[in-house]
Amino acid sequence: MSDATGGNGGRLAGRRLALGVTGSIAAYKSVELLRLLQTEGADVRVLMTHSAVEFIGTLTLETLSRHPVDRDVLALQSDGKIGHIETAHDVEAIVVAPATAHWLGAMANGLAGDPITAACLAAAVPVVVAPAMDGGMYAHPATQANVAKLREFGYRIVEPEEGLLASGMTGRGRLARLERIVDEVVAALASAAAMTRTSKRGPVGGVRASSAACISAVVSARAT
Repeated sequence: MSDATGGNGGRLAGRRLALGVTGSIAAYKSVELLRLLQTEGADVRVLMTHSAVEFIGTLTLETLSRHPVDRDVLALQSDGKIGHIETAHDVEAIVVAPATAHWLGAMANGLAGDPITAACLAAAVPVVVAPAMDGGMYAHPATQANVAKLREFGYRIVEPEEGLLASGMTGRGRLARLERIVDEVVAALASAAAMTRTSKRGPVGGVRASSAACISAVVSARAT
């Protein structure tokens, strides 16, 4: 019997991810995003806001991910541990898709009122955020200020696309194509791995340079 991931292959093979789903009508697309991440080999845990649960429930995501959905920031796991803290310390990246204007504002201001913001605050891993909202909400200065602040945190923003919105209006606010979101998760993990390798090599190079300088200074001193 196969597991819930795509097996040994894929660009995310063996990676542990958290998928945060907030209360946008685009929440229904999170099911397909979960499957795409799994096809790439990832093991995915799902976190949801209360409004996201109102839109699509938890059963489908729990069944496909084979993990309980964390939907209550105050709830404890069966072993007594805090769910969002355990997730934050276990996963290698967090992807929030869709991310509503409300969630962007909460995250930009460090308000841990749901499992997703709480996990992001507790985590030290790459975070990929894919906003989705209706009307002119994404263009509003408040929303743009919150997006800019998340960029300052180092979060990767997958910009929403132009098109027909749930209200019937046409504009910028559609959730990005799911393939784009997956590509950003792959890129975020690759970038984090490259930074880790660089930081590990850095001190070695520094020690070598320092040692060479010391040897040079000793030789110069003896020659004078």
